Amino acid sequence: MKLQRAALTMLIVFLSFYLLYLGQALLLPLVIAGAVAYLINILAHTICRLRIGRVSLPRPIAMIVAIAVILASLSLVIQLITVNIASVIKVAPLYQQNLEGLIYKGYELFGVEEAPNIREIFAQINLSSYLQDIGGTVRSLVSRTGIIILYLIFLLLEQRTFTAKMHGLVRDSDRLEEVLGLMEKIRSDIRSYIGIKVLTSAATALLSYLVLNLVGVDFASFWAVLIFFLNFIPTIGSIIATAFPSVLALVQFDTFGPFVITASVLTGLQFCIGSLLEPRLMGNRLNLSPIVILLSLGLWGSIWGIPGMFLCVPITVIMVIIFSYFPETRPAAVLLSGTGELSVGPRRGDIAAKKQVASD
Repeated sequence: MKLQRAALTMLIVFLSFYLLYLGQALLLPLVIAGAVAYLINILAHTICRLRIGRVSLPRPIAMIVAIAVILASLSLVIQLITVNIASVIKVAPLYQQNLEGLIYKGYELFGVEEAPNIREIFAQINLSSYLQDIGGTVRSLVSRTGIIILYLIFLLLEQRTFTAKMHGLVRDSDRLEEVLGLMEKIRSDIRSYIGIKVLTSAATALLSYLVLNLVGVDFASFWAVLIFFLNFIPTIGSIIATAFPSVLALVQFDTFGPFVITASVLTGLQFCIGSLLEPRLMGNRLNLSPIVILLSLGLWGSIWGIPGMFLCVPITVIMVIIFSYFPETRPAAVLLSGTGELSVGPRRGDIAAKKQVASD
């Protein structure tokens, strides 16, 4: 019986991911709209909690302000990325040529007269083509802006009727109170995770921009935006966010000083915020296993491309948070976690106490 259940579960998981792959054109804009809607709700919740004396903004006005701020920010980010990618593509051959020169100098420094197969390596590594792929992804998302906004409007309108639907689904008042309380706890944990992650990523991006701007690295605003999004991917994202601007500083300047400053300061920022500040704020909410992160990157990247790679870790963390609240799925949350310790969800003592009360 257990074997049949396990086989059925694996079949359902396989079919689910296959349907996600087939329905990319329909589902990816919906997921992006859901993420934007969640950001709007988090910002509106924060605005409602702000008080001047005893006065605070009503929820409808806070929602309007939050929608305006989020949409304006996204529009600015998309425009910034599009413009900067076009500029980077133009100068990418020059940067690649400078990088080839640095590698040749390195071989000469160690007494190697001819760099082995260096031409073949750079023939395969075309920086312009990779940047064009990223630009194509951004343009594809921009072309779907209409459907994303349409989804966003319906999601924001739909959430107003959610409580009424729950009243229609669950007739028992005690059971309804328990379900609504559980969903509020899950929503609170997800809100805390996303809020903290956005805050720490924004702080890292802002400080990185200041450093890159002071050093004089080209396209500092573009790298800051990229660092913001890459910080949603633990470990791997931090490495990439540090490596790209550092390599640019290496090929842009004639001396190694800017490269050393950029690499060391960005690494220090990533370590201080990502390894010291964020775990203290986050607790075990982002307690993912490194192998789970790698598998998530590969899986969601193959399903939804570059957007899937940025969305994979938040989706996985939200799954862990939700799984941790149910005894049947809590083992899956433990397996997905890095240490097996979860700071969200019911504890064993809580579950035992509820069972005891139910038996009494």
